[in-house]
Amino acid sequence: MTLNANRIPVVPQGTCSSILWKGSHGFIGYESLAARNTQTGMHFDDMYSLELVCQGLMEIHLDGVWHPVPALHVVWTSPHVVHAHRLLAEIETIFVLFPIEMVEQVWRELYRDRPLQAPHAVILPCSPQLQHMLSYLLQEARSFHSTPHYIISLLLHLVLAEFLRSAAQPALFVSSVPAQPSLLENMSDVMCNAIQLLEQCHDCSSLSFEEIAQAIGLSVFHFSRRFKQEIGMTPGRYLRQQRLNHALQLLFRTTLSIEEISYQSGFGSSRQLTEACKAAFGQSPSLLRKNRGLSFLLPSSSYSLPSDDT
Repeated sequence: MTLNANRIPVVPQGTCSSILWKGSHGFIGYESLAARNTQTGMHFDDMYSLELVCQGLMEIHLDGVWHPVPALHVVWTSPHVVHAHRLLAEIETIFVLFPIEMVEQVWRELYRDRPLQAPHAVILPCSPQLQHMLSYLLQEARSFHSTPHYIISLLLHLVLAEFLRSAAQPALFVSSVPAQPSLLENMSDVMCNAIQLLEQCHDCSSLSFEEIAQAIGLSVFHFSRRFKQEIGMTPGRYLRQQRLNHALQLLFRTTLSIEEISYQSGFGSSRQLTEACKAAFGQSPSLLRKNRGLSFLLPSSSYSLPSDDT
């Protein structure tokens, strides 16, 4: 199932009242003992998000399931991962938002030529070091009038590097929306037609860009160039993402064989599907299905909902 980005609201992070500091390297925010029993609508953000639950209990909705985020855990979501939050107790959180470019830069610094493998979504116990760094970052953000801008930017850089090290293993993977709503709203009619054709025909393994270009009245060269200008990625990358999203839905929600899923999602063979899953998630389709995409690094003890007097 392809998600309709136009129907999913984007949280206006830049106008959020709980943002304490914002700059080119990210946003820093703080929620102090927010009310219990509240829930956001389904949405996605246009930045990577890292949130530490200092106290209380929060749940995040991903891939059709509510997952607990207990105190002293962090939750991370990548851009365009559709999710919602639910507060089950009075909750205190520190959250940081990172631009896509910064995440890519820090990843290159850590892992050089290794392709970016930051998880789509993950819940992790927060290490004492990361807790200390986030607390210190919050302290500096609160006194930003007396703290040089570059100091806060450096702390953001260090927080991101520490998290990426701790989240090196694949975690929860869910489908992502491939284009920002702003791009979709401003898209030309020609590219709208191209997107519709790609979404309708992505499951055909013989689909060619020559056919798409011809259908919208452009040469392959001009089609590829305009697509990247308006959508922000190549037609090939967009098509692979559509096929991979479709394959994930079939993996998690059906008992079809890997071979059948590969054909129904347009990959053409189980080998191509396996290569795509390993490149995107570091896991084979079989392992993703076995874990239902879930590999939370949580303590073995189960959690319990807070009582009314918590």
